[in-house]
Amino acid sequence: MLDELTPEVVLVYGGMPECIFGEFRDRTHFVNYPDWTSTKRRRAV
Repeated sequence: MLDELTPEVVLVYGGMPECIFGEFRDRTHFVNYPDWTSTKRRRAV
């Protein structure tokens, strides 16, 4: 889909595994928003 739409910015909710996003990092800017569960887990530790 990134090839078809060629977005300048992509908003990502949750994890950003390198195996999925790595090859696209030089073509578009990703803005990561941590998911609620991970945020709560980090605070509890």
